[in-house]
Amino acid sequence: MKGNHEMKNELPLVSVVMPNYNTPEVFLRAAIESILEQTYQNIEFIIIDDASTEDDVQIIKSYADDRIILIQNENNKHVSYTLNRGLEIARGTYIARMDSDDVSLPKRIAKQVRFLQKHSDIDVLATQAEIIGDRKGVFATNLKDAKAMKIAIFFNCPIVNPSVLFRATFINDNALRYRTDLEYKAAEDYEFWSRCVSLGQLYEYSQVLLKYRTHAKQVSSKSSTTQIDSANRVRKKMLAALGITPNTREMDIHYQFCTESILSNIALKDSEDWAMRLIAGNAKFGIFDTKRFNSKATQHFFIIAVKSLLAKEITLAQFIKCRLTVKALSPKYYASYINRYLYSRKLNR
Repeated sequence: MKGNHEMKNELPLVSVVMPNYNTPEVFLRAAIESILEQTYQNIEFIIIDDASTEDDVQIIKSYADDRIILIQNENNKHVSYTLNRGLEIARGTYIARMDSDDVSLPKRIAKQVRFLQKHSDIDVLATQAEIIGDRKGVFATNLKDAKAMKIAIFFNCPIVNPSVLFRATFINDNALRYRTDLEYKAAEDYEFWSRCVSLGQLYEYSQVLLKYRTHAKQVSSKSSTTQIDSANRVRKKMLAALGITPNTREMDIHYQFCTESILSNIALKDSEDWAMRLIAGNAKFGIFDTKRFNSKATQHFFIIAVKSLLAKEITLAQFIKCRLTVKALSPKYYASYINRYLYSRKLNR
C-alpha cells in the first residue's frame, strides 16, 4: 500500500472513498476540492488510483492536506477491485462514496451524517443529484421509505452511486463488497445495491447534495452495451426470487419493461402479460409489499402503453382494451403516472 501520509491514531467519523482512473484534470480537481471544502471536516479522504497513465497521481499529490490517503494500484484492476481496496482500509463510522468527476455540495456530508445519526434504522443514504455536463436535469426518485426503494431496485438502479453515505458496520457485518468478476462489469454498483436492499434499509435524502457529471469518457457512455447486459444479469438474479427463470426473449421483454422502452419485436400484449406474471410471482413469494409492487408494475406498463400510443404502434382502442390500462386510467393512478411519464421524457432529452 502506498500512501502520501501516515494514518492518524484518531479514528475519523467519515471515510470518503473515491476511485480514480485517467480523469481530466479539471474534473479531478473539482472533485477533490469539493470534499476538502466540506463544512464537515472530520474525514479521511481515501483516493485509490487505478494505475492511471496520465498525470492524475501528481495532481492528487499537489494537495497538501493530511486527510488525503493516496493508494496506487500497481496495475489497472478496474473499479470493483479499486473500491473494495478503499473499503478495506476505511476506518470511519460512516463511509461516503465519491467519483473523481463529480462534485459534492459543501454541506453534503454534514447533512447525511446528521440524518443517519437521527435515523438509526437507515443503513444506506443516497441523495438527489443535479445532472451536469452533456446532459442537464435533476435525478430525484422521491423514494420516501425503504420498501419503495426495494421495489425500485428490482426494476432499475434508483441510486446515484457517488452520492451515498452508509454505515461501515452494515457492510462489514454483512461482508458486503463489490463483485470483481467481469459478469457484472459496468453495473457493479447496481449488483451491490441489489444485495444491500435485501439486508438493510436504503433511503433517499430529499435534497440535491451532489452534482453528477455526464461526459463521453465515463464508463456508462463508453460501454453502454456491456452495462445493459450486466444490469440484465442483476435483474435476472432478482427475478429468481419471484420464481421466474426467463429465457432470452423473456429477458428482452423484462428489459423493455424495466426501462419503459418500445422494442419492435415486443407487442404491448407481451408487456401486459409480463406485468401480470411479475404481479403473480410476487403474490406467491411475498418478496415485496403487494400493494406497492402491483402499483409499480402497473405504472411501468402504463408508460409503455402511452409511448406505444404516441408512436402510433397501437390504436386508442387497443390502448383502452388492455386490462392494466383500465386500472391505470382510474383517478387514483392516472395523475401520478402521467407526471412520471412527462418527467422521464424531460430527463432524457
